Amino acid sequence: MVALERRRLPAVLAVAVCVPCWLYSLRAASVMHHGDGVLALFVMWAVMMAGMMIPPELPNVLQVARGTRDAALFLSGSLAPWVLFSFCAATLQWRLTAAGLLDHEMALMHPMAAALLLGVAGVLQLSPLKRACLLRCRNLPEAAGSAALISGVRAGLVSVGSCGVLMLVLFVSGVMSLPAMILLTLLLVLERLLPLRLRVSDAAGVLLFACAA
Repeated sequence: MVALERRRLPAVLAVAVCVPCWLYSLRAASVMHHGDGVLALFVMWAVMMAGMMIPPELPNVLQVARGTRDAALFLSGSLAPWVLFSFCAATLQWRLTAAGLLDHEMALMHPMAAALLLGVAGVLQLSPLKRACLLRCRNLPEAAGSAALISGVRAGLVSVGSCGVLMLVLFVSGVMSLPAMILLTLLLVLERLLPLRLRVSDAAGVLLFACAA
């Protein structure tokens, strides 16, 4: 019973953070537009990244955390690199908008640029780096206190290295495309949960190449 409680409370915490992030994203999808300032774009990206990254990180939360406090520290640490990524993505979006390269759905207007981005994401999915990152994400030791925070930061850095370019595919679908957000989140969850031999990442890479073509 005690072991069950130890796992249940961190899971509840993760869901309690994730659900408002998705609700915000649902609302932002209907009210945000390409003319918003960089600060509004940063908030949008940060909340969206939190909502998309918490579900695949949940197994790590349950594996690493010894309780609710450790889970909160791990989650905070794992999301910190994504906050920095969000600032970079928001700045990129703001500059692309100013240059007239994004349409009203916040998607790249030039087909060649979109194809190049999809191709780069496909290469990363098929690379040894992706597999190494997935292996690293699946083998985190249990930690408490500051160690949980540090473990979270390391996991977040590995996650950005593994999935950062994949998240930029939103510039192809439209930054606030809910179907794309759901599909990317589902892909990340499957990559973490399914056995590596099923090669979900490779299948996604091939699909990205097909879309690029």
